[in-house]
Amino acid sequence: MKNFKLKNLVFVAAITLVATATVVLPTKASAAWRQADNGSWSYSDGDTAVYGWKLINGNWYFFDSNSVMKTGWVNDGGKWYYLASSGEMKTGWISDGGKWYYTNPSGDMQTGWLLNNGAWYYLNSSGDMKTGLLELNGKTYYLSDSGAMKTGTITINGVSYTFGQNGEKVTTSTANQNATTSTTTTSTSSGGSGGSGGSSSGSKNDDTDSSYEYLYGTWTVGNLVYKGSNNDSIESYVGEQFTISKDGITATLPVLGVTTINPTIKESSMTASEFKSKWKISVSGNTVKRLHISYSSYSADMYITEDDTKYVSVKGALFELQ
Repeated sequence: MKNFKLKNLVFVAAITLVATATVVLPTKASAAWRQADNGSWSYSDGDTAVYGWKLINGNWYFFDSNSVMKTGWVNDGGKWYYLASSGEMKTGWISDGGKWYYTNPSGDMQTGWLLNNGAWYYLNSSGDMKTGLLELNGKTYYLSDSGAMKTGTITINGVSYTFGQNGEKVTTSTANQNATTSTTTTSTSSGGSGGSGGSSSGSKNDDTDSSYEYLYGTWTVGNLVYKGSNNDSIESYVGEQFTISKDGITATLPVLGVTTINPTIKESSMTASEFKSKWKISVSGNTVKRLHISYSSYSADMYITEDDTKYVSVKGALFELQ
């Protein structure tokens, strides 16, 4: 009987040990979002709380020292970043509080001169876009309501200003007219003597028609809007960049690699209906400007709509330009 009780005790102890071992076996936690009672969000990577920057599903998020996801403007390492209400880091033009800001592809806020899509803008030290007359380093520039720097003759409150091709004020005189503001101007990519932000347009010569200055700057091949009969390899052009300046066009070409060329540019126009018939998409306005760019055996077409949307066609496919 004593041996029987002893055996039972050993059996019970063994069962308890197995059960206890089963309970304490570690399990691997998965990454997950968690929302607190106050509505704030945090993110855990397994059993580890996340702090600082974290790339999640292709988007960047920032978590403070309490692992709480941040939104709005965040200063990290002396640089400002903007996070949407969903927490995702934003790049490019940002409208916030009635003002415009610009963040670089890396996300940090731009200040000073910015060359964007062929036009120069000036962003104050606080990052907000400047408009109107700008006094900078003893020079005067004019920035339109859209922020783009202008050249030519501009009349403001009865005073006529003339701005050179680099955007700097050349002359000032009293105008005999009652209009608050009138302009005979063009956008330019010279950026003044202070143009340090964005992509540079480089040095200039007289080989390229200056009427295309509005295209100066670095362009990125964006969304594929019409594939045509091309195979999937045509999508490899997305993300490619090229720079237009008075020196020519700098781009990556097959065989030649990265090179600067001085192509032949022929300008023509087509109706919006003709554009739709060719590329299967509708555009604003009635006419579309077409620039046929050719160099040796290479060629491409740029299209500019009346609302200033720009496209480029390569090998029978159409891409939007950014």
